[in-house]
Amino acid sequence: MVNIRRLQQTGGKEGSSFLIIVPKEWVLRQDLHKGDPVVVAEREDGCLIIDPRLPKAGETRSTTAAMESNLRWVITSKYLLGFDEIKITSKDSITNKERDMIKKIISRFVALEITDEDENQIVVQCLVDPSTLPVHNTMRRMNLIATRMLNDSLTAYFEGDEKLANDVLQRDEEVDRLFFLIVRELRLAIQYPRMSETMNITPVAALDFRLAAQYIERIADLAVDIATKTNKPLEKRSIKKIDKIVETTKEMLTKSFGNLFKFDSEKVAWVIDAEKELIEDIKKYRQDIIADSSEETQIHLEVVDSLLRIGEAAKDIADLALPQN
Repeated sequence: MVNIRRLQQTGGKEGSSFLIIVPKEWVLRQDLHKGDPVVVAEREDGCLIIDPRLPKAGETRSTTAAMESNLRWVITSKYLLGFDEIKITSKDSITNKERDMIKKIISRFVALEITDEDENQIVVQCLVDPSTLPVHNTMRRMNLIATRMLNDSLTAYFEGDEKLANDVLQRDEEVDRLFFLIVRELRLAIQYPRMSETMNITPVAALDFRLAAQYIERIADLAVDIATKTNKPLEKRSIKKIDKIVETTKEMLTKSFGNLFKFDSEKVAWVIDAEKELIEDIKKYRQDIIADSSEETQIHLEVVDSLLRIGEAAKDIADLALPQN
């Protein structure tokens, strides 16, 4: 519902202060009273936000969940919504099996720990302060892990190194943990303007970072797909055919991610052109590999399809880059 309010000036025409009357219904819903503080924050587009929650932003946000519910989904949603404390309760005594299940679930999330428990309740808390763990740093780490996963998955695929391939699969869990943490912090930045200022992230940037994090998480998943194709070592001629595609994909990923934090129009243009070149190179590779049919043909085609999708994700990240001024 939109309310129109007229700006009022105190002290006559020469007065230096301006007032606006807020809707009474809003004041009552927020349980505000005369003298209560609210914080007024200006957005980039000039709009003012009046937020009654800001004075309480430092307090613990607590919620409850029943043991009988789908705990994996509930804990995930509560974590992403920014709750600091999740109280898991049960009408009956919580069994050791249920406690182990909860420990396994929370291991998927950064800084989520059991801080208290008794027969019928387990208290889980998030022990990380968003202001001390910048999203930029977390995203860089997430991208670094995903990039290394891609490099190692290709090495494993080329050399038939199953041990290295299994190591790639294990690292995917860490990427997921960082992804959940980034989503949690970006939601907080959008919900709480003061938190956004502390984290030095505008709502618009938060949306872009959210998409970028999703693309990086996707790249890690595709690296896992490549690693699962590891079998016997490839012949040198087979590696040589795909080598240009691999290098183009890696370079696209490097340039597109770096552009998120320092805009360079030349890099954006390069990534856009590189995607077109990648599509043509993969088209030729497919024709060659199908013509040279062997029992590994389908596997080779699946790997190159994964590389194409990684290149597309890199191009999508580049599309998010905007000039800083």
